[in-house]
Amino acid sequence: MFAFVLCLFALLATASLAQSAERESSAEVPVVEQPLCGFVRSAASVVQLEEETNTLLQKEEIPGEANTEYSFTIGSEEMSPAERARLRANRRLFESSLVNWLFFEDLALKQRTLIHGVLARCGATATTSLAASVFGQFDASQRATFVGVTHAMLNTRLTDAREGKEFGDALQLVEEVLDIQGENSALPSDNQFQLLVRLVPGAAEQLDRAASFEKGENRIFHKEYPISYRQFRRIGLHGKEAGLHFCLSRDRRFAQIHIDYRFGLLHLRPANSDVRANGNHQRHVDRWPQFLLVQVPAKIRRAVLQQRD
Repeated sequence: MFAFVLCLFALLATASLAQSAERESSAEVPVVEQPLCGFVRSAASVVQLEEETNTLLQKEEIPGEANTEYSFTIGSEEMSPAERARLRANRRLFESSLVNWLFFEDLALKQRTLIHGVLARCGATATTSLAASVFGQFDASQRATFVGVTHAMLNTRLTDAREGKEFGDALQLVEEVLDIQGENSALPSDNQFQLLVRLVPGAAEQLDRAASFEKGENRIFHKEYPISYRQFRRIGLHGKEAGLHFCLSRDRRFAQIHIDYRFGLLHLRPANSDVRANGNHQRHVDRWPQFLLVQVPAKIRRAVLQQRD
């Protein structure tokens, strides 16, 4: 009898351990949702309605005002090229701030490609007008997060610490953007002001070898993404206070990516990764000084520099 009870106890314990192991294994890879597809469907409806309205206006020959919210045109066709360039330069100086970036057309090609990828993944036709509409419907914190993080990645070169060769910029590690998490007071700080992405195959291996990135483990925050790669930064060191932080899932295929701007207890607050928060924008510009002019065509760049001088 005693032997039977002992065997039964052993079987129950084994089953319990197996269930625990199964739960632990299933928790290793986070569930990745597709919340951006709601934006895409909404934007597609807006674009379709605009196109139908414009068609009716043209058929009835009723003069209508241009919808500037999603058209992103610059000036009238009657303006001279110099006037259009000046208007574009003035707008860039005013709107190119990461704090309130409004215009899809001003993004770099790789940034626009990521937005087009969101459309394709959500089953929409990846037209420029729809991509602009989607970008325009993000709230200010989402636009600032997307532009800030992708800009930092565009201007962060990955170099093999052992062989010295370059892998490319950090943005080439991203296969597709799955979510843009902006400000949301209902969520903890590690679920705000970051991108959720699928990485290209081999991205983790590049980060393993990359100079200026320290590998570690997330024990308190980003627990579903425990593999940590932090870009070197140091408090009080000009140009090195801001730094990218890649948090990878255990299968090394998904990542949360944000920018750390602050240190100490301030690092634990949501504003740590909000480029709009006091002082963060300047830290970003200090780390990645290519910020304003890197994406501007040569002709417009000259106009901007002339106005700045």
